[in-house]
Amino acid sequence: MLTERVALLGTGLIGGSIGLRLRRDRPEIEVVGFDTNASALRAAHDRDAVSATSISPEGAVAGADLIVLAAPVEQARLLCKAIDSAVGESGVVTDVGSAKASIVAEGERAFGERFVGGHPMAGSERHGIEAADERLFEGASWILTPTARTSPEAYGTVSELVAGLGATAVAVDPTEHDALVARLSHLPQLVASALVEVAAGAGDREALLGLAASGFRDVTRIAASHPDLWVEIIRANRGPVLDALGGLEGRLAGLSKVIEDSRWDELGSFFDRARSARMDLFAKPDLAGDPVTLSLLVPDRPGVLAEVTTAAGQIGANIEDLRIVHSTEGGRGRLELVVVGRERAGQLVGELVSLGYHVERGES
Repeated sequence: MLTERVALLGTGLIGGSIGLRLRRDRPEIEVVGFDTNASALRAAHDRDAVSATSISPEGAVAGADLIVLAAPVEQARLLCKAIDSAVGESGVVTDVGSAKASIVAEGERAFGERFVGGHPMAGSERHGIEAADERLFEGASWILTPTARTSPEAYGTVSELVAGLGATAVAVDPTEHDALVARLSHLPQLVASALVEVAAGAGDREALLGLAASGFRDVTRIAASHPDLWVEIIRANRGPVLDALGGLEGRLAGLSKVIEDSRWDELGSFFDRARSARMDLFAKPDLAGDPVTLSLLVPDRPGVLAEVTTAAGQIGANIEDLRIVHSTEGGRGRLELVVVGRERAGQLVGELVSLGYHVERGES
């Protein structure tokens, strides 16, 4: 990573984990931390998650090549406003929020093409710098949300950071991201909390704890997460969460009617479909393999980078490197991608050809 100075605005679980990994693997990089919680910032320094601290966000980002807004969405939006005049002209800014549409809009307002929305799909029901772990992101997907304005250089910088943390970058449109995480993350949190409340209201606490099987414990583990954090997450993604809740309510109402009518074969079919869907859902694609270089001519128009990276994200292709070589004649340039694995590269070629691109393929 070419970065010499990274600013971490937020030193809790996610920011602290990023800092610990950077300090372990790239000790020559200066990692400057800021946090509104002074004791958390001191603890981050004591754990060597940051090499220096700042009393202000503006001070932390001064001279930084890469700025990570490791704070909840609303706080990250406020940080964008606070630092927009302090970030250098070449500084790249990313975030880690679990809702993307609003923070991407604010980030692009403040930093233009140098803002790249991000969301690591990793975490814990624990929180704070005490829970930070340098291995937190190993093997995890890290969603990036490029738009028509995102520069290839900024996207490349952030995807390089993600790879260095042990995660796999997956490009997704910001609005599509919010709909996906409402179903995959935010709805499960609400369901787990509701299940605990229903069970806890059913009788004696000691009897409940004695009878609770591993299934109940597994399903409700995330209900131990920090409530203030989840209120902010749900508020930031209110619309998609309401849509997801509506879908679940309709499905549960249908199941209630099936049971009421004693339609046991239909109930069995429901369980069978759910079992198959669950197995298919977690049959992860193999992201390992030899690097394959794809080269394609692209028009000089907004949205090309987002179109290509989103196509890769939709098929689970891991873009290891990306750059655009601009034509001296203007009008178009050459986009070069390095994709991990021949099979995924072949699938991506098919997707890009269907979008109208001519793709040249070579082994790296």
